[in-house]
Amino acid sequence: MRNGILTVILASALGFSAQAAEGDVIVALKNQTGLRAVSTLGLNFNKTISKDLNIVLLSPEYRVLDSKRIVEILNDNPHVRWAQLDHPVTMRESIPNDPDFGQQWALKSDASADIQATYAWDFGKGGKTVDGSDVVVAIVDQGVDVTHPSLVENIWVNSAEIAGNGIDDDGNGYIDDINGWDAVTDLGNIQAGSHATHVAGIIGARGDDSQQVVGVNWDSKIMSVRVLGWGDKDFTSTVLDGYGYIVKQKQLWIDSNGAQGANVVATNSSFGVDRGNCESGQYPAWNEMYDLMGSVGILSAAATINGNHDVDQIGDVPTACSSEFIIGVTNTNSEGKKYSNAGYGATHIDLGAPGTAILSTVLNSGLGEKTGTSMATPHVAGAIGFLHSVASRSFRNLSQQDPAGAALVMKQLLLESTSEQADLKGKTVTGGRLNLNAAAAALSLYSQQ
Repeated sequence: MRNGILTVILASALGFSAQAAEGDVIVALKNQTGLRAVSTLGLNFNKTISKDLNIVLLSPEYRVLDSKRIVEILNDNPHVRWAQLDHPVTMRESIPNDPDFGQQWALKSDASADIQATYAWDFGKGGKTVDGSDVVVAIVDQGVDVTHPSLVENIWVNSAEIAGNGIDDDGNGYIDDINGWDAVTDLGNIQAGSHATHVAGIIGARGDDSQQVVGVNWDSKIMSVRVLGWGDKDFTSTVLDGYGYIVKQKQLWIDSNGAQGANVVATNSSFGVDRGNCESGQYPAWNEMYDLMGSVGILSAAATINGNHDVDQIGDVPTACSSEFIIGVTNTNSEGKKYSNAGYGATHIDLGAPGTAILSTVLNSGLGEKTGTSMATPHVAGAIGFLHSVASRSFRNLSQQDPAGAALVMKQLLLESTSEQADLKGKTVTGGRLNLNAAAAALSLYSQQ
């Protein structure tokens, strides 16, 4: 007895389960005796796929007969409900045509170090909520180059303001704030810097436009809020002023049902006070401002210190502050490990994200690589914006009814979806790295209890 019944009986008795292979056949049997009947065709039992449906996987022993012919024979067998080939399947992913995408390891790599962006993009490409509202991410930094060819289409525009007329057309208290606000100069004309422009590309460089790179969001709205000069005259008061602009724009958007202001859902902040003890009583403004932004539904992605230090022990402002609406981010490299010169903290640093040798947009319409927690954080801020665009209608309803509550749900699902990373265990809250695809799946299925 060469194959047939003996092979089937032994395989069943031993619980044998071989790997599926191309050419295998899936068979739905009419009854339990059907397996003996079809085994005479030279098919070995591989495994039971469904006991409830009486479906098994069979493998041709010598693969002499063409598999398609075997399926035809099986479908004519009176003991078979149906038979089909075991077709290969692939995970769906979206690859943009931007020519430098191949160098963006943070979005897609072979080393399992990326954020699973190409799979997340099957859920959407960013841009609008389920009810068609623009999603805006505010970059609180130097100014963004709003004319950069990879960014220009995704820059937020205050349509209620007339550029350059010196009048506060929309009555929001800011004159000529077309693309955001320069809190350093108190002007609507924002001075651009390479750092902020690099951050902007990570969050939302235009995707699938056949040029340069792509951001976490292919389609998005980026608001530029300048709070940093050139390193020697940067103060908390300027930062608070910039954040205040963002809160005003979001509150206007809420009060006007989207007719004015901006639907800002996240801020990206790559600055702070090294070794500052946020709970010492010397920095009360920070928590209050983050809580205020949170009250209107804004999460704040914040870069921790660039240094191999435990911020739980040495302190850091803002990433070691206690506001629930802060997401503290550290830097991971192309091997999926924490970058050697990046801060950590099991209590205050929530997760890691790619931030090492990141290719993105810079001044003069160019591209460049930068490294730091400043590059990790925009992957998270961009993720928040992206997740709002793919979130379920139930989540959208929650964000309208309870903006603060929705923001915390977003944070929870984002952190619960991270990819485990051994060297972040015990060094971050989650012990993991940003996983955009898993978070997108969670938000797309979200339903209020």
